[in-house]
Amino acid sequence: MANILLLGCGNLGRKLALRLMAEQHTVTAVKRRPLTPAVIGLQVLLADITDASMVKTIPTDVDVVVCILAPSARNAEAYQAIYQCGLANVIAHFSKSTSSRQPRWLMLSSTSVYGQNKGQWVDENSPAQADSFNGRALIQAEQHLWVHCHKATVLRCSGIYGRGRESFLRSVRAGSPVQYAPPYYSNRIHEEDCLGILHFLIDRSLAGKPLENLYLASDSAAVPLAEVAQWLSEKMACPAPPAKPKNAVIQGMNKRCRNDRLLQLGYVLRYSTYQQGYGALLEEGWPDPV
Repeated sequence: MANILLLGCGNLGRKLALRLMAEQHTVTAVKRRPLTPAVIGLQVLLADITDASMVKTIPTDVDVVVCILAPSARNAEAYQAIYQCGLANVIAHFSKSTSSRQPRWLMLSSTSVYGQNKGQWVDENSPAQADSFNGRALIQAEQHLWVHCHKATVLRCSGIYGRGRESFLRSVRAGSPVQYAPPYYSNRIHEEDCLGILHFLIDRSLAGKPLENLYLASDSAAVPLAEVAQWLSEKMACPAPPAKPKNAVIQGMNKRCRNDRLLQLGYVLRYSTYQQGYGALLEEGWPDPV
């Protein structure tokens, strides 16, 4: 059994911790605020990693460090604080450790690091040149991790959806306009697959199997967002979304993500298409669970 450290423990981290503890791993979660409701068996360490004095209490005698960081607000200052200052503080703390263990670092990142916006295909070899503040912050964090941690793997996830992450379903049901032309490609990964991939990479690391330094996590259906919206409107028996006016056409974040490297590693997607993923949510009785 392994000692696993979670840097950040929101909804995703909580679910990952439960899976890992079910396998008898010892899990410690670092959070700014208490975890509510509490998770039995999960060791929670309250620390703000943007404060260098507080990271000194973080244990370093661990086998895996999983970074599931979340900024306190959606602005450049908050992203810089957590992804630059906070991550750097923790890495510096580990660099001073006298532990003989050299943990594998896993960092959850985002496909927002890609600046391609004309429907191009992107993969792990595509340049990450985002113009957005969040994309730039993540790129810097990834680079810092790779430079300072000998064993580090970044998982770039496309848009995560699932139970509790139904904003697009609500948008379609509300009749919000979507872009039909030119095609605006979207990418997504079901939360269950995001968790499954993290778990899969942790298992491989603990088994001593090799990992690349980067994987792109997205389903196998990079399609125009309008296609998803139309399919959902049919399933929910609501009017098809109207078209956005030409002066509101989106230019950024228009790309198609490849998941070949992850699939070749052996991970099998539970929800490989939006029909499977959103279909499961609708079958569960969304928005009112049966």
